[in-house]
Amino acid sequence: MWFALAMLLSTGSSASDTLTAVQDIAIAKNPGITAREGRIRELAARAEVAGAWSDPMVSVEYSNAPLSSLSLATHPMSGVQFKASQTLRPFAWSASKREIGLTGVAIAELELAESEIALRAAVGRTWWMLTRTRLLREVTASHLALTEEIIASARVRYETGDVGQHAVLRLELLRDRLSDELADFQEQDRALDIALYAVLGEAGRPFETPDNLTALTAPPDGAFGAWASTAVDRRPLFGINEARRDRANAVARHARLDARPNPSIWAGYRVRFPVTAGDPGEDFISAGVGVPIPTGSSRVSRGEQKATEESLESLGRENDLAAMSVVAETEIVHSRWIRAYTKAMTYADTLLPGARAMLETTRSDFATGRADFASLYEAEVALLELERSLIVATVETHLQAVEAVALVGRPLEDSP
Repeated sequence: MWFALAMLLSTGSSASDTLTAVQDIAIAKNPGITAREGRIRELAARAEVAGAWSDPMVSVEYSNAPLSSLSLATHPMSGVQFKASQTLRPFAWSASKREIGLTGVAIAELELAESEIALRAAVGRTWWMLTRTRLLREVTASHLALTEEIIASARVRYETGDVGQHAVLRLELLRDRLSDELADFQEQDRALDIALYAVLGEAGRPFETPDNLTALTAPPDGAFGAWASTAVDRRPLFGINEARRDRANAVARHARLDARPNPSIWAGYRVRFPVTAGDPGEDFISAGVGVPIPTGSSRVSRGEQKATEESLESLGRENDLAAMSVVAETEIVHSRWIRAYTKAMTYADTLLPGARAMLETTRSDFATGRADFASLYEAEVALLELERSLIVATVETHLQAVEAVALVGRPLEDSP
């Protein structure tokens, strides 16, 4: 059994590679990521045509025909009018409109990047919890087998009258409890498998977790400061707020341009027909310009600028709040990682060797009548709990590494 636990917790070089492969599959197939990618394509398509002017207007008019005859040759004002008109936009209006569209695309891309970070973290957490469950199941199965051996020894001692029946019954109760816990671990395995299926957006895929594992070395003291600095400088979360500030400024600039009057120009050509000898039906042309009175548009512009000021202030506070949260969370993760690593090393190097030696000695003494049943039972339960604690602490270092990567927004080796 000692060899089995050592194999479970020995170095597993392919564990991180396997997890990365599962995370890559999630990024490629998760419906939420696919939907965000489609949204980006939609916004990009809209940005391409943003800033297009309104279509020119062409009209044909059958005008000033007498109601009595509807003829164009009976009145000098009659004729067929062809007219073209176009509303003009201020200089830089189109570029300003496109800028709004492009900032929307930038925000969506950063939101996608942040979603991918969150998805990788969710997959990592679930995958390591699945790993922990399977390792605990294996250790529990090993102890179940060991308990059966001890029960057999206790029964021999019971039949010879060296121990009471309570010893056998207590061991059988431990065996039944371990059997029930194995069923719990099996159900947890199934639930975590389903959770991974849901995240990946597919079902039926077998998930392989490492059969051997070692604790991740704790980061150096003060590393959380560099993590927080990298997150603030490079994590998409903070870029999103900056992009929103850019969009708010772009909207305000466009509102100022929209507040300017948009003149309309037109040109017309009237085809006339001869009416009398003194009116040969000479054709006419006309041209004109119209300028709106900027009453409502000025109010809209002032409102947009006021809203922008409030938005920029709000976004600045959100960034400050997010930065404070990241600083606190990175320090917490750093502390938990160090504690988990310290515990794993303490269990592996000190507590477990002592507990194993104690159980082996107690088993030998029990077989020869030099140790009582209570000592044997306590030694077995103590070893079981310590081995489980070692697995939990070892996996915890990997879980905290997942949390650190999620906070920083990139692999830790990329941090300054």
